[in-house]
Amino acid sequence: MVNQSPLERLTEGKTLWNAWRHDYAEIQAFEPELHGVDLYKADLTGFDLHEVDLTEANLCEANLRGADLHGADLRHADLRGADLSNANLMKTRMYGADARGALFHNANLMGADLNNTDLRGVDFSGAILGKASFHKANMAGVDLREANLDKVDLRDANLDRAIFRKPFPEQAPLPDGERGKRGLKTSLKAEKRRTTIQNDPAA
Repeated sequence: MVNQSPLERLTEGKTLWNAWRHDYAEIQAFEPELHGVDLYKADLTGFDLHEVDLTEANLCEANLRGADLHGADLRHADLRGADLSNANLMKTRMYGADARGALFHNANLMGADLNNTDLRGVDFSGAILGKASFHKANMAGVDLREANLDKVDLRDANLDRAIFRKPFPEQAPLPDGERGKRGLKTSLKAEKRRTTIQNDPAA
């Protein structure tokens, strides 16, 4: 049991995994190595995955609802179609990840690094995105209704057909260039930049 790999422990289920992380937080349960692991369609609901190394992991269509992923390393991970609703993703690193069609409904992504991430068709409705960075992210068709966009960095992000319920906070760095302007309707006046916002028809 002592020499079990993190993946072997993970497959034992949430109760044993979370207990191990809690009981040995300063020893082997700290920053488990799951680089490149195949967790396709895995049920990881409510798992304690904080600060876990999941770089290049296959989490395609995985169920991560309510999981604790704060500070986790998800760089270049495959999150296509994954469900991360209500998950804790504070300060998570997701640079270069593919999260097309993923659900982040009501998730906490405060301070997360989503630079250069493929987020086409993602549901961020109700999510906390304060101070998160989306520099050069592809956010075409994302749902940002009721999301907290306080001080979010959207510079050079592609927001074509993105859905907003409310205008950007004026302090938010807005996307430059035509990519961030196409398909948006309502004019927003700011001192440094101008963009338009496609209002939610139900608003």
